[in-house]
Amino acid sequence: MSSNALLAQTIHSLRDPHNPTFCCRYYICLLSQIEIEHAHNWENPITRHAPYDSDSDKLQLELSSVADSTSLLDGLSTFITTNRSRPNMAVLARRMEHCECDRNDRLIDSMHAWEWNLTAYCRDPDGFLCRTDTLEGLLAVIADLLYNALQLHDHRSLRWPQNRRQCLFGSDEGAATMLCRWLDVYPILPLLRAIAATAASFGSAVLVPFLLSAHLPKNLVGILKRGVDSLPPDFGGGFDAFGVVYPITLVFTTMKELENIDDGVSSAYFYREWCPLLLDTMNRVAEINDKMAWLSDFTWEGGFNLAGVIHAKLVLPFDEAQYHKKILEYSQLCRTSILNVQKPYELARNIMLTLAELSLQCMNAKCAKPDPASLCSGCRRVMYCNTECQSSDWNGLLPHKKVCKKIRALGDAAGFPARANPNPILPQCDVHEFRLAVQHAVPLSDVKAFNKYMIEDDRIRKVVNDKYSARYPRALD
Repeated sequence: MSSNALLAQTIHSLRDPHNPTFCCRYYICLLSQIEIEHAHNWENPITRHAPYDSDSDKLQLELSSVADSTSLLDGLSTFITTNRSRPNMAVLARRMEHCECDRNDRLIDSMHAWEWNLTAYCRDPDGFLCRTDTLEGLLAVIADLLYNALQLHDHRSLRWPQNRRQCLFGSDEGAATMLCRWLDVYPILPLLRAIAATAASFGSAVLVPFLLSAHLPKNLVGILKRGVDSLPPDFGGGFDAFGVVYPITLVFTTMKELENIDDGVSSAYFYREWCPLLLDTMNRVAEINDKMAWLSDFTWEGGFNLAGVIHAKLVLPFDEAQYHKKILEYSQLCRTSILNVQKPYELARNIMLTLAELSLQCMNAKCAKPDPASLCSGCRRVMYCNTECQSSDWNGLLPHKKVCKKIRALGDAAGFPARANPNPILPQCDVHEFRLAVQHAVPLSDVKAFNKYMIEDDRIRKVVNDKYSARYPRALD
């Protein structure tokens, strides 16, 4: 059987993605022989034995030149993105790992005679070795093929995919969900590479479905931790551009691709459930980074920036004993950048709404007791337990005297009622209406100064972030 005939047979065997004809060993053997031109991340993961190595049976499948190769990629991408429930995934694994191929066919029989090439995938550390003749191994080979095909496509060396549907069968949401579900079952680096390449190739069209994933944040954090845990105990930060630190770099690369859709706010909430583990792991990564004087990698800096975004957006304690200084540095930058991201009037409106909607509490930061009895006669929008608390806050860490008149001016102009009103009716003004109401009463410079000052109060910042920051609701699997 010629290589083209064998390729055609394989394509036909994948026509029904739910019921592939052959077992894992057959597909791994065939796919591993595809030669990918200019692909730096492709290594043959198997060693072959006679009669497969005979001249008549030798396969030469070149992804960039074989006419049917695009049909093969169509079949593989459909197979990996077809919607399957977890029970169906388990059934598929059991069936494909139990060989029922026609072993009377000499060539088909010979395609089962191989072993893993232990020198391949040397960039993946010991903690990430996954190449076996199981569905996990097959998914690793398929994911690497798709990854390299997307790389070739981006360099215009391969006319596949011509559209997203060739790579993401069905719908963006369904395909992204399935890729993330596979990664949840098999948290391996090739699948993560394929997800990163898909996000990079198709941009915002598929980023939202990935951000909606119920599994991706957990697996990104888990793989990052595995990457750190897999480092040798005596690792001193010596030069290792593509070896044991590669999983860390790959996770940061994927995180960066997922950030490209927004200002980072959604990213912070995307990792919220896994925030403690992520930041604890990032502390360890920052300590490793301190040792690696040779490393000048903006990818890693992007990872630390994300940690800072999460720390700032979720208003976590600015505690040098709990968080590495690099994370706190990026957190401080994020705290400053929020003033530039939002338009001044929009932020001022959100802060005023936050003040009006805060549960009744003493605004003295050292007190914050509920049910305050004393209303500030100046701004008439904040309350205190008593005159002592009011006096303390007037010249406190965030002196109320600096913004008292601005709060009064903004509130009066936009129609915000006094805070002591038991049933306040808040103005239903949008940002445009708020700006029109206050721009003549309060100079823009005063609005900006008000924003900069008020956003330093973590109580205000937390509500503004939680209520007014863009973020994506997590989809359930």
